[in-house]
Amino acid sequence: MTSAALEEIRRLGGTLRVGLEAGGCCGASYMFGLRGQPGDLWFTDADLTLCLSPDALLILSGARLDYGARIKPPRFRVLANPNTPQRCACNRSFGLPFPGKATPQCRAYEPMPWQSRSEQL
Repeated sequence: MTSAALEEIRRLGGTLRVGLEAGGCCGASYMFGLRGQPGDLWFTDADLTLCLSPDALLILSGARLDYGARIKPPRFRVLANPNTPQRCACNRSFGLPFPGKATPQCRAYEPMPWQSRSEQL
């Protein structure tokens, strides 16, 4: 995790969940939340907890979690993931070749689920 991601997780209360779901412009997307779910794997270090769904754990091995505060809307994103060579430029969707900008299914402009779009812009 980058220092920006660690700082944002602390600001949000200390816990971040990462899961996967079908959708997005490249077929699958990372989903972020503030609470773990049954079956998640929990990783705790000092004042931070990262909860990963079992399928996210497999995909995220070797990747770097970042938080982009200056991108619009600000959001978590997965960088340098060796397990997803085909991914969207926004780093939120992966699996199929990037179809290009302005794809209706792209999640680049979706706010984090705990914030409204107007709060993010």
